[in-house]
Amino acid sequence: MVLAGYQPDVYAYNVLVNGLSNFGKINVAIGLLKGMVQRGCEPNAVTYNIIMDALCKDKLVVEALHLFSQMRIKGISPDVITYNSLIHGLCKLGKRNQVLALLNEMVGHNISPNVYTFSVLIDSLCKEGMVSEAQNTFKIMIQRGVEPDVVTYTSLIGGLCISDLWKEAMALLKEMVGKNISPNVFTFNILIDTLCKNGKVSYAQRIIKIMIQGGVEPDVVIYNSVMDGYCLHNQIDKARKVFELMVTNDIFDVFSYNFLINGYCKCKRIDEAKELFDEMPQKVLVPDTVTCNIITFATLLYGLCKEGDLDEVLTLFKAMEKIFRDMEEGGCLPDGYCYNVIIQGFLRHGYLPKASELIDEMVEKGFCADDNTTELVVHLLRNDDPILRILQNHFEAPKGVNFK
Repeated sequence: MVLAGYQPDVYAYNVLVNGLSNFGKINVAIGLLKGMVQRGCEPNAVTYNIIMDALCKDKLVVEALHLFSQMRIKGISPDVITYNSLIHGLCKLGKRNQVLALLNEMVGHNISPNVYTFSVLIDSLCKEGMVSEAQNTFKIMIQRGVEPDVVTYTSLIGGLCISDLWKEAMALLKEMVGKNISPNVFTFNILIDTLCKNGKVSYAQRIIKIMIQGGVEPDVVIYNSVMDGYCLHNQIDKARKVFELMVTNDIFDVFSYNFLINGYCKCKRIDEAKELFDEMPQKVLVPDTVTCNIITFATLLYGLCKEGDLDEVLTLFKAMEKIFRDMEEGGCLPDGYCYNVIIQGFLRHGYLPKASELIDEMVEKGFCADDNTTELVVHLLRNDDPILRILQNHFEAPKGVNFK
C-alpha cells in the first residue's frame, strides 16, 4: 500500500495493530505505533487501547501504564475501554491500591464504570477471598444503575461458593433467573461443585435438571463433580450409576475414572478399582493425557498400599514403568509422588528393605522424599541407620523434624 504511494489512515493502522496484537506480535504492534507517528499519522484512543489491552493480558501492566502516560501527554483522552483494560491488568496482579486510584481518576474525569468494570472488580475481590467487599461492590453497581450480567453474577456466585456460602449463592442464582439472566454452564459448574463438596448431591442433581430444562447441557466437569461428591461421602454405588450414565452418553474423561477409582479405594473395594483401571487403556489412557495417567496410577497405588497388597503394588508399579518407557524422552516415567506413595506403603507395613531399595531408586531418578515419607522414616525407623543415612544424605529435613 505504502509502496504504491498510498498513505494508510488511522483506521487502516488500527486494523493492523489489532491483528498483530491478536497474534501475540505486541512488539511489532508497538513498532507500528511509532512508525505511524513518523509518517505523520497520529494514533487515536483506539490505537492505544488495542496495545494496552494486549499488554495487560500478557501481564505487562507497567508497559501498559507507560503507554497510558504517553497517550495523555499527547492530549488523547482515555475512555472507559482504556480504564477497563488497565484495571483488569492491575486486578490480575493484585494491585488493589492502584486499581482504586484508577477508579477515582476515571470517575473524576466523568467516565462512568460500566458492567465490565464492575465485573472485573467483583471477580478480583472474590478471588482474593474478599467476598463481603465484592457484595458491597455489587450493591454499588446496582445503585449506580449498572445492571449486572451473567459474568457478574457468575463471579459473585463463585466467590460465595469458595467461602462456603452456598445458600447465599443459591439466593443469588434465583435473583439472577428472576431478572431473566440465564445462567451459563460456568455458573452451574461452580454451584454444583460446591453443593457436592458440601454433601448436597441430591440438591445438585435437582440443579442439573433445572439446567437441562433451561437448555444448558451439563458437561463432563459437572458430572465429575456429582460423582466426586458421592465418592467423598462414601456413596460409591450412586457414584457408579453417574459414571455409567456418563459412559452411555460418551461424556467422560480420565478424571472420571480417577474419581471413581479413588472412591473404590477409599471404600476398600480394590478389585473394582483395578477393574476400572484395566478398562482405561481402551478408552482414555492415551499419550496426550500423561499427567492424568500418572495421577490414576498413583490413586490406585495409594489404595493398594493402604490395603497392604504390596505384591500387587509392585506389579502395578512395574507395569506403569513399562507403559511410560516409550515416552521417556518426554519425562513421563513415574514421578516423585508415585515413589513417595509406594515407599510410605512399605514403611507402614514394615517392609523396610524394600522401602530402602525404593528410596535409593527414587534418589537416583532425582526425586525427593515428601514430608509424609520423612516423618514415617523418623517415626518408624529410628534404629535403622542405613535408611536414615539415605534420607540425611539426599534430602533436607523438613522444619520441626529431628533425625536424632
